[in-house]
Amino acid sequence: MAQMPSRTKRLIHSLMAFDRPYSTLQTEPVVIPCAGLPDAFHLARIAVVADLHLPDALLSLPRLLRCVAMQKPDAIFLPGDLTNSYAAFDEAGLRRLAKGLAAIAPCFAIPGNHELRLDREPLYREILTACGVHYMSDSYADWHKDGATLRLYGMARHRPAPLAVSGQPAIALAHKPEHFPYYRHARWNVVVCGHAHGGQVRMAGRSLYAPGQGFLPKYTAGIYTEGTTTMIVSRGLGNSSLPWRMGNQPHLPVIVLVRK
Repeated sequence: MAQMPSRTKRLIHSLMAFDRPYSTLQTEPVVIPCAGLPDAFHLARIAVVADLHLPDALLSLPRLLRCVAMQKPDAIFLPGDLTNSYAAFDEAGLRRLAKGLAAIAPCFAIPGNHELRLDREPLYREILTACGVHYMSDSYADWHKDGATLRLYGMARHRPAPLAVSGQPAIALAHKPEHFPYYRHARWNVVVCGHAHGGQVRMAGRSLYAPGQGFLPKYTAGIYTEGTTTMIVSRGLGNSSLPWRMGNQPHLPVIVLVRK
């Protein structure tokens, strides 16, 4: 898909300003019970910064950083698509974002489909790791808190393999919510996703369309639980190939882990 002229984007964004929810950031607490959660992580707060699509974010970076800091997170999850492959790569914006978030709390990131397009992923990885972000691409990273460790998993290109029982909850970042059956099969306990953009247009609380799911999508926002797997889906904080959102304000979920 060709890049949309910046003048057209500005016009669309100006029209969207008349949609009041579009201009208001929603911070949403999401309480997730976890069996086997180490005591140090009980009541730990995780801010989810997803689908910012720089340079087409729905709010300025200074405002976003202030809003994240106000949540007093113990960690920040970045489940992909911080950049927009349908626009020029915003290297300066990505560096500002990564440095600002890493100064607030430990950050854990994976690539999304926009980073995996056009061979941008190596530069994306380099920028995030240079700014102090823990980067996962079909791999894992350890979150340390008050002398305890919680292992986090990050999915990029490969389907998740079933996990051996470790005595801790299996918490993962995986960009695409439409792969929920794979996550359930892998026995991941908590999965954090983005990608669906809340369904782009929401009417009466329902989504009309989402990338990867088409019309009347199933997984677009909030909490989905099947068996022992709970998936949290962010509506995201930006626009990409479809620059119009309606009834669909930018979304900053704040996950609160509790011992089960």
